[in-house]
Amino acid sequence: MSELKSRNRRREILFPWFLLATLLPLLVMPFTNLEGNPMQRLLLPVTALYLVIMALRIAPQDAFRFGAFSFLSIYRALGLLCAFVMWLPFIRGHHVPHQWHFPILAAISAFYLATAVVIVLILARVDRVNERVLCLGAAGYIHLGLTGGQLATTLEVLSPGSFSLGSMLPGEELVERLNYFSFITLGSLGYGDVLPKTAVAESFTVMLSLSATLYVTLMIGLLLSRYIASEVELGD
Repeated sequence: MSELKSRNRRREILFPWFLLATLLPLLVMPFTNLEGNPMQRLLLPVTALYLVIMALRIAPQDAFRFGAFSFLSIYRALGLLCAFVMWLPFIRGHHVPHQWHFPILAAISAFYLATAVVIVLILARVDRVNERVLCLGAAGYIHLGLTGGQLATTLEVLSPGSFSLGSMLPGEELVERLNYFSFITLGSLGYGDVLPKTAVAESFTVMLSLSATLYVTLMIGLLLSRYIASEVELGD
């Protein structure tokens, strides 16, 4: 087995853990409160840090380059920045200066978008389909929802009133509300309690809905072709 295939096999071990890392923010978010006790404030940055660590660990080492910089070096810098800024709300609660809100959300959104690229790169290079690769495919869909929520939150902070948020639950954070909107949009459910209110927000919602369809279509085709190829290889 070549060195590249050997590295890919070792990285596959991490895919179920990455799936867990994408699920944890959704599981703990209802219990977070930036003005609550230390445990309630600690949940979100800890789960975000775990997601960053797992995303960096599964990133391919031979990704493409931008001039003198490799994608991996840029991605690691974004991950470190994301991990750092996620601790600011824990330290300061809702008292983070307003002018910091957009840069913090922009850094997190940039890392989430880059992670989406990493997931697609990995899935495009797999030479077989097994339970671990399927875990990564599922994690990619969940991560798409998280990315949509972060981007929608950034848009709402940059341009307040982009979304009609409806009746937010007591203690519910903006990112939690718009994560809900993102996953509802991905699932084509459209309950109508959270709605885009500007042309930019409407375009974003359309792109988010299309991205879900494209992701599922492309992943099914890709993974199915890899599975058929591996079965033919075993048959020979």
